[in-house]
Amino acid sequence: MDVGSISQNALLGISKGLNQANNASAKLASADQLSGEHSQQDKTQALTELKQAEAQVQLSAKVAQTAGDVIGSIIDITA
Repeated sequence: MDVGSISQNALLGISKGLNQANNASAKLASADQLSGEHSQQDKTQALTELKQAEAQVQLSAKVAQTAGDVIGSIIDITA
């Protein structure tokens, strides 16, 4: 696997994490507004999904940073 595909996968992971966070936030906001219709379990599930999305974005950002560092090292070595 080359560094370019690693960077692409990292950006894809960030994008998926942000989409998941957006969906979980919408569920949570809906649950708060319609608290009579949604159970505590729904709120807990939305909060869990939000934390998972946060972790995915953070880890994908670390992968992107590492890929950038590798590219920088390769440029330094070849220069």
